[in-house]
Amino acid sequence: MTVSKYVPIGQHICFLIAILANSLLLYLIKIRAGTAFGRYRIMMICFSVYSIFYATVETLTLPVMHIHGSGILFYVNSFLKNDLLWGVVITSRFALFREILNNSVSVAYCACFAFCISTLATHFVFRYIAVCRSNKLYYFDGYKLYLWFLPPLVMFSVWATTIQFIYVPNPETRDFFRNMTREVYEENIDQIAYVGPVYYTWENGKRQFRLPDLLGSLVICNIIGLSFTTCIICAYKTYKKLNDFSTQMSNRTRALNKQLFWTLGLQTLLPCFTQYMPVGLLFILPLFEIEVGKVGNIVGVTCCLYPAMDPLIAIFMIDRFRNCVFRKDNQSKTRSGRVTALNSDMYSSNQ
Repeated sequence: MTVSKYVPIGQHICFLIAILANSLLLYLIKIRAGTAFGRYRIMMICFSVYSIFYATVETLTLPVMHIHGSGILFYVNSFLKNDLLWGVVITSRFALFREILNNSVSVAYCACFAFCISTLATHFVFRYIAVCRSNKLYYFDGYKLYLWFLPPLVMFSVWATTIQFIYVPNPETRDFFRNMTREVYEENIDQIAYVGPVYYTWENGKRQFRLPDLLGSLVICNIIGLSFTTCIICAYKTYKKLNDFSTQMSNRTRALNKQLFWTLGLQTLLPCFTQYMPVGLLFILPLFEIEVGKVGNIVGVTCCLYPAMDPLIAIFMIDRFRNCVFRKDNQSKTRSGRVTALNSDMYSSNQ
């Protein structure tokens, strides 16, 4: 048996949709966002550009994930599986260096996930400040806006460091996954780029816990939990404020804020089912030796769904984007012009 052919097909389809959808969103932001979006326009642009990069890394990785006993195997199934393009020129005496380069692809993919969910949390913080603490919007003025990307970069670095130095391949994990990779995927564990923790092994009927691997998973789960909690808290407070009609806010501003809020809400539910829950379960189930086997391959596809579907939510939830796509702008402008003319005539007749 090998990886189902539908897994890489699904991953490539998601990649194409991600490139097209994010490119369209960037175009719509340029021509339709306007000044009403304020500094949030820059954040949307940055997130769309990053989504294209994230989708590209996913395609270069084509991740395969498998839960085996108390361990999680994540290996690269793309053309980089056995070696990097330039690895051919590296002689055998640089095998360790070649292995580090190979596994860097896996590390980069995992760390990109951390940056993605952290940036999403930053979006919610911005909407919370814009709606509930509008007097603090100067936090996003000028260069300060780009400082808000430092926390996601920190999360990226922490996740990457954890994967690189704790989950790096070693003789123990190779022996643990060796038979499974040969029988299930027809792969030689010594020749593929992979990372993966093993929480404990059994020796003489007793569990022997591997503390570094457990610590690494604790760090990763905390990053996921911190990001998700930030989104939930900011979303709840923003929702309450938008539905508090005692707050002085123009109908147009309130409507736009609600559109952006519901867009972010759906953009949180999407990763909840495509990233938070699948990846979280991937790290929790091995603690109880709950084997799902090749079903874990689905996580590699669900993670690809996020950068493909996320821009579609913004395109169809924000009316000025949606109207532009369905060419309703001219109709709206015509109706608006008619109303303006009618009001002008009524005003003149009353003079």
